[in-house]
Amino acid sequence: MIAAIVQARCSSKRLPRKVLAGIRAGDEVRPMLELQLERVRRAKTLDLVIVATSTEPEDDAIAELCDRLDVPCHRGSLDDVLDRMHAAATAVGATHVVRLTGDCPLVDPVLVDRCVTEHLDGGFDVTTNALPGERTWPDGLDVEVVRAGALEEAWRSAEHPAEREHVTPWLYANRDRFRIGSVRADADLSARRWTVDHPEDLELVRAVFEALYASDPAFGTAKVLAFLDGNRRYDASRSLLERALGSIPLGAQTFSKSPTQYPTGVSPHFLVRGEGARVRDVDGNEYVDFVNGLAAVLLGYRDPDVDAAVREQLESGITFTLSHPLEVELAEALCEVIPCAERVRFAKNGSDATAGAIRVARAHTGRDRVAVCGYHGWHDWYIGSTTRDAGVPRAVRELTHAFPYGDAQALEELLARESGGFAAVILEPMNATWPPDGYLERVAELTRAHGALLVFDETITGFRFALGGAQELFGVTPDLATFGKGLANGLPLSCVVGRADVMAEMERVFFSSTFGGETLSLAAAMAVLEKLRREPVLETIHARGEQLLARARKAIEESGGEDFLGLSGHPAWSFLTVRDAGGSKAHELRTLFLQEVFARGVLTLGTHNLSYAHTERDVDLIGDVYDEVFALLAESVREGRVRERLRCEPLEPLFRVR
Repeated sequence: MIAAIVQARCSSKRLPRKVLAGIRAGDEVRPMLELQLERVRRAKTLDLVIVATSTEPEDDAIAELCDRLDVPCHRGSLDDVLDRMHAAATAVGATHVVRLTGDCPLVDPVLVDRCVTEHLDGGFDVTTNALPGERTWPDGLDVEVVRAGALEEAWRSAEHPAEREHVTPWLYANRDRFRIGSVRADADLSARRWTVDHPEDLELVRAVFEALYASDPAFGTAKVLAFLDGNRRYDASRSLLERALGSIPLGAQTFSKSPTQYPTGVSPHFLVRGEGARVRDVDGNEYVDFVNGLAAVLLGYRDPDVDAAVREQLESGITFTLSHPLEVELAEALCEVIPCAERVRFAKNGSDATAGAIRVARAHTGRDRVAVCGYHGWHDWYIGSTTRDAGVPRAVRELTHAFPYGDAQALEELLARESGGFAAVILEPMNATWPPDGYLERVAELTRAHGALLVFDETITGFRFALGGAQELFGVTPDLATFGKGLANGLPLSCVVGRADVMAEMERVFFSSTFGGETLSLAAAMAVLEKLRREPVLETIHARGEQLLARARKAIEESGGEDFLGLSGHPAWSFLTVRDAGGSKAHELRTLFLQEVFARGVLTLGTHNLSYAHTERDVDLIGDVYDEVFALLAESVREGRVRERLRCEPLEPLFRVR
């Protein structure tokens, strides 16, 4: 009796209930485990297929699925998987066990048969295609064939928890006592990741089933490889992302650079070089970049003046035991150009700066509540007001209150509900929408009437809308403001600025950073300010932005996509807006948009973060790309083919702040 035992549970920490995740196969959406079992049952060498799950209540759903599919299900210990497997094998009188895991839905029945055949022909105790140190198959095609007697010996002898949880480590650790066979692939495919541990893995598997199942439900490894390699444009990116996910959550340092924003399989994930307005990915593909380091690159990549200032400062040192004169020089320069700046403190990113501003406001007013509008970073005080509030204490979440942009009446009512309780009102003075006439003035008036401080988050608008930021452009001066992003043209630097009496709280509150005075970023910022004063940087950026918006509007009109495509924002920082249309969701349309613009050499997430390095030629290029892509989107909506044309799973919204 040769029995395949598929171990499965719902309590995965990284991706809970993944074995029951829905995957489209032909005309139906079916649980991942069901599709895996269908594939395993195609193996010709197996006498029986069993699912081994735990006795935990959350695994009742697995037992119910097995009952519906008429697949035997053995239930045992959640943590002692070796005991669970041994008991399942013993119950059916198996002479050999084929061990499989429920997170490998692309398991190949032909490979299962090969492993079983080589196991029996070679008289091995254990045969596997995933022998430690000798793996050549993709992670996700793992097969282990174990003689029942060897499994029995492991069950009796293994004592360490890891040996009980992972079933076979004791056998490999005592390989001198057993005959172990290794099944190798013709080529080394070990860098590929087809197992499902993360949302990105599930997206890849869904894409494979959606592409291959309808025409060939029994598709094998060769077809999976052909599908995944059909577009070699992103091979290195895909491989490096698989590697990154082994050591970096999300595979990136920010959500904005992760697969939550770049659809897996149709996107670059790693860049290696930038020059002016162009970047190159690890596959050698070149793009005109309209993301520009999430708006941090204001002048362009490798700006010669900034690079020269950094190289010169590098000769003297980076971080010192005491403060550096550049701290004073840059603070004075900022006070000269920013209307509200009488005092300055430096930090490293926008989130730190906004958190510092809120702490100062609370100290100055003696109040706790904060009214927010827009995105203000990852710290508890703000992110607790969004759907990404995991890990933020309820007491902290309850002190932050959101209000809609452009609606002064809503803010007035919010402040009145907690009269005397608000320390600050913080908002981006503008993002996607121009402020209505008198709106910012009214916000300032209401804030101060209620004894709170007005904070402008100018992390993006600063040095982009005007030299002194949006407060200079709109003529409204806040009590405090935060700046970052383009301040140092991509080097890590941000700041909190404001009225002298308010900023004096910085001598009392704890706002302290070892690297706040790091000199390379300070030198870069000085070079940026000097260039902004000396050259027509902002005039050029604004002119290019106007040209881009004009081309994009024309492309939308000519495509017939006005019902679902739109534009908003400032010329220096504008947005392509996408709405539901023709039965397709906005996130599906946006994913198709990204897939197609990336393929044509344009890097954008639907925003246009212009830099001084962008030329008229770059604007013409994105205009030509938009002509093609908007026409494709409109046609796909009319014909109901948006999902059909996606070569990946559609992105899901992270959370909405604008």
